[in-house]
Formats: sequence, C-alpha cells, structure tokens
Amino acid sequence: MKRVLAVVVVFLGSLTVAISQQPPATGNQPVATASATPGRYVGVGSCANSGCHGATQPIADSRILHNEFYTWLGNDRHVQAYNILFNERSARIAKNMRLKRRAYEEKVCLDCHTTNVPAALVDVKIDPEDGVQCEACHGPASGWRAEHTQEGWTHAQSVARGMIDLRAVPVRAQLCAGCHVGNANKEVDHELIASGHPVLAFELDNFSEQMPAHWKRDESDGVRAWATGQVVKFRESLDNLARHARGDEWPEFSDMSCTNCHHALRGGEARQARGWPDRAGLPAWSPQHWTALRVLIGKASPAARDELDPLVRELAVKVARMHDREGIAATALRARRAVDAVVPRVDAMRWNDAEVRALMTAIANDRFADVHAAQQAALALQSLSSAMTRRNPRLLRGATTRTIDALFEQVQDVDAYDPDKFSRALAEVKASL
Repeated sequence: MKRVLAVVVVFLGSLTVAISQQPPATGNQPVATASATPGRYVGVGSCANSGCHGATQPIADSRILHNEFYTWLGNDRHVQAYNILFNERSARIAKNMRLKRRAYEEKVCLDCHTTNVPAALVDVKIDPEDGVQCEACHGPASGWRAEHTQEGWTHAQSVARGMIDLRAVPVRAQLCAGCHVGNANKEVDHELIASGHPVLAFELDNFSEQMPAHWKRDESDGVRAWATGQVVKFRESLDNLARHARGDEWPEFSDMSCTNCHHALRGGEARQARGWPDRAGLPAWSPQHWTALRVLIGKASPAARDELDPLVRELAVKVARMHDREGIAATALRARRAVDAVVPRVDAMRWNDAEVRALMTAIANDRFADVHAAQQAALALQSLSSAMTRRNPRLLRGATTRTIDALFEQVQDVDAYDPDKFSRALAEVKASL
C-alpha cells in the first residue's frame, strides 16, 4: 500500500509540473502542443486540463464525459500495471528468467506494463509510474491534441495525424491483443509462463466491461465487440504461431495446451479416454482461441468455417508433431487469411436477444477438455449474457446469471479442472436459456 501511495504522490507531482508548463486555455481555444509533428508523445498531463478530460464529474449534455482522466487514475487497472512489477511474483519471474535488472526496469515487462516508447519520440516526460496511460491506447497526441477540440476538426483528421481509431472495433481489438494475446514486439511466451507469469486469457467485451467506462457506450460495445474481438484474437494467435514456427526457439510451448504436459500422471485416465488428435501422447495445439469462435464463424460465414475446419485440424496435427516448421507456418498463414476475410463480415453483424441465446446454446453444447478453452467459453457466455442484461436489467436476477457464475467456479483452479463437472455446469447454463 505504501508503494501505491508513493507512486500516486510522484505521479501527481509530475502531473502538476506537466500541467503548469502548458499555457492556459482561453475560451474554446485549445492548449498549444509541445510539438506539431505527428507521432510524438506529450504525456498524460496534457490531457488533464479541467476543461478537457480532467473534470472531476461528468459534464451533462456533452459529446464526451470530460472526467476521463480521473476515471482512469482512480479506477482503471491499467494505471496500476507498473505497480504490479514491484510485487513478489514479479521479482520471482525476473529471477527465474535470469534478468539482469529488476522487473520494473526490464523492457520485457515494461513494454506491456507501461507506455514504453523510444525516448526519441517523447516530447514531454512519460513516467513509468503512469502505467498504461492515455497515449498507449489513443496514440501519440502531438499531431492532434491541440486541434481535436477546434470547431470543424474531424475524428478522421485526428486519425490521420496519429490518433488510434478506437471507434473501429477491429482496430480496438488488435490494439488490446498486442499485450493480451501478443505480437512480434511483445508477448507472454512459455519462458515467461514457466517463470511464473499467468497464462493470458482475453475477451474484448468482457475485459472492457470490467473497466470503468471513460467513454459513452454505443453499438460498438456488447455482442459486436465480443464477436469481432474473437475473430481478431484468433487471427493474431495464428500470426504468432507462424512467427514462432519460423523463429529460433521453436517449439514455442505457449502455443500448446498446458494440460497435456502439466498434470498428475495418476489422473491420466480421463485424458486417455478422451484420446488425442494424432499419435497418443503428443502435445496438442491449444484450442482456446478457436473453440467458441468456431460457433460464431458458422453463424457469420458457413463457407469460411468449412474452409477453416480442415486447416485447424491440419494445424493441430502439425503442431503436435513439431518437426514441420515451414508447414506449420504456411498452414497458419492460410488460416489467418481465411479468418481475416471474415473480420468485416462479423463486425457488420447485429444481434437480437434470440440470436444471442442461440449462440450461447451452441457454445454450451460443446465439450471442453482443455481448461483454457473452457475459460474462454465461460468468458464468452458471460459476455453474451451481459449484453442481454444491459438491455434488460431484470435478467440479472435470472437463472442464467446464476448458472454462469457457477460455471466460473469450475475454471478458477486450473489444476483442479474436471471436464465432466464443467460439462454438467454447461448443461445448467443451457437449461437456463
């Protein structure tokens, strides 16, 4: 707690300095930026003027809430991302990875736990204590911060000057996936997981819903965010798989199902009864990103699912055998292109409650032997249920909410996961629908 308080004090001190260095706003005129060159970072303090995003309360009848800064500072988990690097678990991870410095000083940690950008792109100091701050998600603000409040200035102009277009759900999903799924620049690989980092789970709408909204919710949230996020997440995981297969450290076991290797041998009967997609005992490609998505793509584009099903099966066999690296990469990229073609189709879909219930029923009909795939199914059902309760709050008191809560109890402890118990809990969810 003392560390958190110290960080807040340091942060507020730096914020005060940053704000004091800005000329005061007059009327509707924007505060001048430190640089008019797009692509440079000007720091969170440049957004915190009380007439911009630093109001202590939302302002009625406004296009934006105006209290975005204090919502982020007081309640958003991203602001605490840097503090996590000081805890015992982070120290253990750094020790196990034999890092030369402490977790809060290492690039491999800072890239996702802070706004870690090259110093050459920073106009105003960015403090690691700010965690994942405004520009990490909205883009470097030098090219549009002053202009975007001017009359007649459009969102498209801001995007052209470096703002990240978070109104576009596929863009938003890819941005979040950068840390929560991984990309060529940063990822949670098997070395990090083996050193003690949690296995990543991500679902766009569910995770967004857990944040305090500093935006006005619209039709881009809910089922649309869930569905588009599912497609983009799988696409990014296929990119990762192809890159791993062609990389220097293949096999990359984070692509595979953890429970194939990490389990007590005395409890292997269930695994033996279930069988393997290829030769018995080979590690399997993790199905977590495909399991629920398969149902969704079948709804959005049956032809795409018909194309993807054999590719996914082929990938599962190739990954398990591990030796055909170029074949894995080529198959992953073929599947990636097929998935990418579905993104705009899924993003354009709109869902009524009957369609949402049908989708939930289809997911609940499946069986999930892999605990991480089961977690993704639970997240999907929770997100879809939440979309319906936002439309009809009375559903919060219904059986579906209760049975989904019980479903999550089955995946809290990955070491104690029992596919049969999870299937029975799924049947309860299905009955409630």
